[in-house]
Amino acid sequence: MNILVVNDDGYKATGLKVLVDALSTFADVYVAAPKDHQSAKSHAITIKRRIETFMTDPIPGSVKTLVVDGTPADSTRLGLKLFDVDFDLVVSGINYGQNIAKDILYSGTVAAAYEAKILGVNAVAISAANPHLTYLKHETEKLFTWLFETRIHEGDGVLNINFPRDNHPEPKGIKITVQGQRFQHAEYVKSENPDIFHIKSSLVSYMESPDTDVDAYNSGYISITPLSLERTHFERYETILKAVKDIVQ
Repeated sequence: MNILVVNDDGYKATGLKVLVDALSTFADVYVAAPKDHQSAKSHAITIKRRIETFMTDPIPGSVKTLVVDGTPADSTRLGLKLFDVDFDLVVSGINYGQNIAKDILYSGTVAAAYEAKILGVNAVAISAANPHLTYLKHETEKLFTWLFETRIHEGDGVLNINFPRDNHPEPKGIKITVQGQRFQHAEYVKSENPDIFHIKSSLVSYMESPDTDVDAYNSGYISITPLSLERTHFERYETILKAVKDIVQ
């Protein structure tokens, strides 16, 4: 098996090293990661400039490590292109910080996985509140043993996986979840210079149902949320289609 590992925290990130180490027990692991921190870049790709790449000393557990001076999605594209390998899976992470609920909209980690699926390769995004958790490598190995046995990472869409809050000593188990509702409210605030702004954020929480990634995260469970690349709102599509037909008739 060949696995491409990507991320959005950069090629020196702790979570990336933990993931590569864990996955090396299952497969030949290759890495393509951004040169610099790229959080909240979502699905951006570089189109206005050329992208520098270079090979660096392989991250322990990897066959080769490619550094990409671009976005997480760029890293996925270039990793799949430049390594002369047929990849069975792309794994994005382990991100420093959870990617639950509406975090998904902004996440470079999730977008890097999406990019792989767009290009025809099965993909998983994985995040943790803290990449320094002592259980992380062991639990990642257990998680992927289970994933490869069940093969739920295959098929349409991608899997978005989150380890629980770091106030739990270890995960209580796994829950298959839906996307929650909470989001980070970001307000642009003036700095000392009136022409320069910075973001001040606050968490907007909702009463979450027990089947959400938010509830699993808070309750101590690993959440696995299947995400679709299809963004059509089919219920609204049918409503609008009916309304238009009624008007025409």
